[in-house]
Amino acid sequence: MKCLLLCMWTWVLLVLMGGGSMGCLEEEKNALLKIKAAFNHPNGSSLPSWRDGNGDCCGWEGVECDNTTLRVTQLHLGGKRDWELRESGPWVIHASLFIPLVELQELDLSTNSLSELNGTLHLKKLKKLFLSFNQLERIPSLYKQTSTEAQILSSNQLEGMNLELLDLFGNNLINDAFEDITRITSLKVLDVSFCGLNAAKLLEGTYVKMLSFIIFLKLRYGKIFWNIESMTALYSTTPRDQFWLHIFFK
Repeated sequence: MKCLLLCMWTWVLLVLMGGGSMGCLEEEKNALLKIKAAFNHPNGSSLPSWRDGNGDCCGWEGVECDNTTLRVTQLHLGGKRDWELRESGPWVIHASLFIPLVELQELDLSTNSLSELNGTLHLKKLKKLFLSFNQLERIPSLYKQTSTEAQILSSNQLEGMNLELLDLFGNNLINDAFEDITRITSLKVLDVSFCGLNAAKLLEGTYVKMLSFIIFLKLRYGKIFWNIESMTALYSTTPRDQFWLHIFFK
Protein backbone atom coordinates (compact mmCIF):
# COMPACT_ATOMS: atom_id res chain seq x y z
CA MET A 1 0.00 0.00 0.00
CA LYS A 2 2.81 2.38 0.92
CA CYS A 3 4.53 1.56 -2.34
CA LEU A 4 1.35 2.34 -4.26
CA LEU A 5 0.94 5.71 -2.52
CA LEU A 6 4.58 6.53 -3.14
CA CYS A 7 4.18 5.73 -6.82
CA MET A 8 1.06 7.90 -7.04
CA TRP A 9 2.78 10.87 -5.39
CA THR A 10 5.78 10.42 -7.65
CA TRP A 11 3.49 10.50 -10.69
CA VAL A 12 1.76 13.66 -9.44
CA LEU A 13 5.10 15.39 -8.86
CA LEU A 14 6.30 14.42 -12.32
CA VAL A 15 3.14 15.85 -13.88
CA LEU A 16 3.44 19.09 -11.90
CA MET A 17 7.14 19.48 -12.61
CA GLY A 18 7.00 18.38 -16.22
CA GLY A 19 3.70 19.90 -17.24
CA GLY A 20 5.39 22.94 -18.72
CA SER A 21 7.41 20.73 -21.04
CA MET A 22 4.34 18.93 -22.37
CA GLY A 23 3.43 21.92 -24.49
CA CYS A 24 0.31 22.13 -26.58
CA LEU A 25 -2.07 19.28 -27.27
CA GLU A 26 -0.94 16.47 -29.55
CA GLU A 27 -3.57 17.15 -32.22
CA GLU A 28 -2.59 20.82 -32.32
CA LYS A 29 1.10 19.94 -32.46
CA ASN A 30 0.39 17.72 -35.47
CA ALA A 31 -1.58 20.56 -37.07
CA LEU A 32 1.36 22.93 -36.60
CA LEU A 33 3.73 20.45 -38.23
CA LYS A 34 1.41 20.22 -41.24
CA ILE A 35 1.31 24.03 -41.41
CA LYS A 36 5.12 24.06 -41.36
CA ALA A 37 5.21 21.55 -44.22
CA ALA A 38 2.89 23.79 -46.26
CA PHE A 39 5.07 26.84 -45.56
CA ASN A 40 8.20 24.99 -46.66
CA HIS A 41 6.80 23.30 -49.78
CA PRO A 42 8.61 22.38 -51.91
CA ASN A 43 12.10 23.00 -50.48
CA GLY A 44 11.96 25.65 -47.74
CA SER A 45 13.63 25.62 -44.34
CA SER A 46 11.63 28.08 -42.24
CA LEU A 47 10.36 27.47 -38.69
CA PRO A 48 13.31 25.27 -37.63
CA SER A 49 12.15 25.09 -34.01
CA TRP A 50 8.97 23.31 -35.15
CA ARG A 51 10.24 19.75 -34.77
CA ASP A 52 8.49 16.56 -33.80
CA GLY A 53 11.17 15.89 -31.19
CA ASN A 54 10.70 19.31 -29.61
CA GLY A 55 7.66 18.51 -27.49
CA ASP A 56 6.95 21.97 -26.08
CA CYS A 57 5.21 23.38 -29.13
CA CYS A 58 3.85 26.25 -27.03
CA GLY A 59 7.44 27.47 -27.04
CA TRP A 60 7.86 27.20 -30.78
CA GLU A 61 8.61 30.32 -32.80
CA GLY A 62 5.46 32.37 -33.43
CA VAL A 63 3.21 30.17 -31.28
CA GLU A 64 1.39 31.36 -28.16
CA CYS A 65 -0.79 29.16 -25.98
CA ASP A 66 -3.25 29.60 -23.15
CA ASN A 67 -1.40 28.91 -19.89
CA THR A 68 -4.26 26.82 -18.51
CA THR A 69 -5.61 24.84 -21.46
CA LEU A 70 -2.31 24.71 -23.39
CA ARG A 71 -4.31 25.30 -26.57
CA VAL A 72 -2.84 27.53 -29.27
CA THR A 73 -4.39 31.01 -29.14
CA GLN A 74 -2.06 33.04 -31.37
CA LEU A 75 -0.07 32.13 -34.47
CA HIS A 76 2.37 34.72 -35.82
CA LEU A 77 3.60 33.57 -39.23
CA GLY A 78 4.12 36.91 -40.96
CA GLY A 79 6.99 36.63 -43.46
CA LYS A 80 7.86 33.08 -42.35
CA ARG A 81 7.78 31.57 -45.83
CA ASP A 82 11.34 31.58 -47.21
CA TRP A 83 12.23 34.62 -49.30
CA GLU A 84 13.26 32.45 -52.27
CA LEU A 85 9.87 30.72 -52.24
CA ARG A 86 8.00 34.02 -51.98
CA GLU A 87 9.96 35.35 -54.92
CA SER A 88 9.20 32.25 -56.99
CA GLY A 89 5.52 33.17 -57.28
CA PRO A 90 2.08 33.16 -55.63
CA TRP A 91 1.30 30.58 -52.99
CA VAL A 92 -1.87 28.80 -51.85
CA ILE A 93 -2.41 27.33 -48.38
CA HIS A 94 -5.40 25.24 -47.30
CA ALA A 95 -7.58 26.78 -44.58
CA SER A 96 -8.33 23.28 -43.23
CA LEU A 97 -4.80 23.13 -41.80
CA PHE A 98 -5.81 25.69 -39.16
CA ILE A 99 -9.16 24.13 -38.19
CA PRO A 100 -7.73 21.91 -35.39
CA LEU A 101 -6.63 25.11 -33.60
CA VAL A 102 -10.13 25.63 -32.21
CA GLU A 103 -9.10 28.28 -29.65
CA LEU A 104 -7.10 30.37 -32.12
CA GLN A 105 -7.84 34.07 -31.60
CA GLU A 106 -5.12 35.73 -33.67
CA LEU A 107 -3.61 34.60 -36.97
CA ASP A 108 -0.91 36.46 -38.88
CA LEU A 109 -0.19 35.26 -42.43
CA SER A 110 1.09 38.58 -43.77
CA THR A 111 3.98 38.98 -46.22
CA ASN A 112 4.02 35.44 -47.59
CA SER A 113 3.03 35.97 -51.28
CA LEU A 114 -0.28 34.28 -50.43
CA SER A 115 -2.67 34.30 -53.39
CA GLU A 116 -5.43 32.17 -51.86
CA LEU A 117 -6.50 30.75 -48.53
CA ASN A 118 -8.24 27.73 -50.01
CA GLY A 119 -11.37 26.43 -48.28
CA THR A 120 -13.19 27.83 -45.26
CA LEU A 121 -11.33 29.28 -42.28
CA HIS A 122 -14.11 28.49 -39.83
CA LEU A 123 -12.62 29.42 -36.45
CA LYS A 124 -15.29 30.73 -34.08
CA LYS A 125 -12.79 32.23 -31.63
CA LEU A 126 -10.77 34.10 -34.26
CA LYS A 127 -10.72 37.84 -33.53
CA LYS A 128 -7.73 39.15 -35.50
CA LEU A 129 -6.66 38.13 -39.00
CA PHE A 130 -3.58 39.73 -40.57
CA LEU A 131 -3.21 39.17 -44.32
CA SER A 132 -1.34 42.29 -45.44
CA PHE A 133 1.31 42.35 -48.20
CA ASN A 134 0.04 39.25 -49.98
CA GLN A 135 -1.52 38.73 -53.42
CA LEU A 136 -5.11 38.03 -52.45
CA GLU A 137 -7.92 39.00 -54.81
CA ARG A 138 -10.81 37.93 -52.59
CA ILE A 139 -11.59 37.76 -48.90
CA PRO A 140 -11.01 34.26 -47.49
CA SER A 141 -14.16 32.32 -46.70
CA LEU A 142 -14.69 32.58 -42.94
CA TYR A 143 -18.00 30.83 -42.36
CA LYS A 144 -19.11 27.30 -43.25
CA GLN A 145 -22.80 27.35 -44.11
CA THR A 146 -25.40 24.64 -44.45
CA SER A 147 -28.10 25.20 -47.08
CA THR A 148 -30.51 26.29 -44.33
CA GLU A 149 -28.01 28.76 -42.91
CA ALA A 150 -27.39 30.15 -46.37
CA GLN A 151 -31.09 31.03 -46.64
CA ILE A 152 -31.13 32.57 -43.18
CA LEU A 153 -28.09 34.66 -44.08
CA SER A 154 -29.76 36.20 -47.10
CA SER A 155 -29.70 39.48 -45.16
CA ASN A 156 -25.93 39.57 -45.75
CA GLN A 157 -24.96 38.98 -42.15
CA LEU A 158 -22.61 36.33 -40.85
CA GLU A 159 -23.81 35.25 -37.43
CA GLY A 160 -21.63 33.38 -34.97
CA MET A 161 -18.43 35.13 -35.99
CA ASN A 162 -16.20 37.09 -33.66
CA LEU A 163 -13.70 38.57 -36.11
CA GLU A 164 -12.98 42.14 -35.03
CA LEU A 165 -9.86 43.03 -37.03
CA LEU A 166 -9.12 42.26 -40.68
CA ASP A 167 -5.88 43.60 -42.16
CA LEU A 168 -5.72 43.37 -45.97
CA PHE A 169 -3.23 46.17 -46.62
CA GLY A 170 -1.33 45.85 -49.89
CA ASN A 171 -3.26 43.05 -51.62
CA ASN A 172 -4.87 42.97 -55.09
CA LEU A 173 -8.53 42.87 -54.12
CA ILE A 174 -11.22 42.98 -56.77
CA ASN A 175 -14.11 45.31 -55.99
CA ASP A 176 -16.59 42.47 -55.48
CA ALA A 177 -14.49 41.40 -52.50
CA PHE A 178 -15.84 44.34 -50.56
CA GLU A 179 -19.29 42.78 -50.58
CA ASP A 180 -17.90 39.83 -48.63
CA ILE A 181 -16.52 42.23 -46.02
CA THR A 182 -19.87 43.90 -45.45
CA ARG A 183 -21.29 40.61 -44.19
CA ILE A 184 -18.85 40.41 -41.27
CA THR A 185 -20.98 42.37 -38.82
CA SER A 186 -18.62 41.76 -35.89
CA LEU A 187 -15.84 43.68 -37.64
CA LYS A 188 -14.48 46.75 -35.86
CA VAL A 189 -11.18 47.42 -37.63
CA LEU A 190 -10.58 47.03 -41.36
CA ASP A 191 -7.56 47.98 -43.44
CA VAL A 192 -8.04 47.79 -47.22
CA SER A 193 -5.52 50.48 -48.13
CA PHE A 194 -3.26 49.97 -51.16
CA CYS A 195 -5.55 47.19 -52.42
CA GLY A 196 -6.47 48.75 -55.77
CA LEU A 197 -10.14 49.12 -54.88
CA ASN A 198 -12.31 51.53 -56.86
CA ALA A 199 -13.28 54.25 -54.38
CA ALA A 200 -16.25 55.34 -56.52
CA LYS A 201 -17.73 51.84 -56.29
CA LEU A 202 -17.25 51.80 -52.53
CA LEU A 203 -19.21 55.03 -52.15
CA GLU A 204 -22.30 53.95 -54.03
CA GLY A 205 -25.04 51.34 -53.91
CA THR A 206 -25.09 48.67 -51.21
CA TYR A 207 -21.68 49.65 -49.86
CA VAL A 208 -22.81 53.08 -48.65
CA LYS A 209 -24.89 51.53 -45.86
CA MET A 210 -21.87 49.68 -44.59
CA LEU A 211 -19.59 52.70 -44.94
CA SER A 212 -21.99 54.73 -42.81
CA PHE A 213 -20.63 52.86 -39.79
CA ILE A 214 -17.15 54.29 -40.29
CA ILE A 215 -15.95 56.51 -37.48
CA PHE A 216 -12.31 56.84 -38.55
CA LEU A 217 -10.78 57.14 -41.99
CA LYS A 218 -7.10 57.63 -42.74
CA LEU A 219 -5.89 58.37 -46.24
CA ARG A 220 -2.49 58.10 -47.82
CA TYR A 221 -1.14 61.44 -46.64
CA GLY A 222 -2.44 61.23 -43.09
CA LYS A 223 -5.73 63.08 -43.66
CA ILE A 224 -8.46 62.03 -41.25
CA PHE A 225 -12.22 62.11 -41.86
CA TRP A 226 -14.94 61.08 -39.49
CA ASN A 227 -18.07 60.42 -41.55
CA ILE A 228 -19.25 59.33 -44.96
CA GLU A 229 -20.24 62.87 -46.02
CA SER A 230 -16.66 64.07 -45.72
CA MET A 231 -15.48 60.94 -47.52
CA THR A 232 -17.81 61.59 -50.46
CA ALA A 233 -16.80 65.22 -50.68
CA LEU A 234 -13.15 64.25 -50.49
CA TYR A 235 -13.44 61.67 -53.26
CA SER A 236 -14.88 64.24 -55.65
CA THR A 237 -11.75 66.39 -55.27
CA THR A 238 -9.00 63.79 -54.66
CA PRO A 239 -6.86 62.18 -57.40
CA ARG A 240 -7.87 58.54 -57.73
CA ASP A 241 -4.33 57.25 -57.10
CA GLN A 242 -4.37 58.91 -53.69
CA PHE A 243 -7.56 57.32 -52.42
CA TRP A 244 -6.73 54.42 -50.12
CA LEU A 245 -8.72 53.50 -47.04
CA HIS A 246 -8.03 52.65 -43.42
CA ILE A 247 -11.51 51.89 -42.06
CA PHE A 248 -12.52 51.68 -38.42
CA PHE A 249 -16.01 50.64 -37.36
CA LYS A 250 -17.95 51.51 -34.24
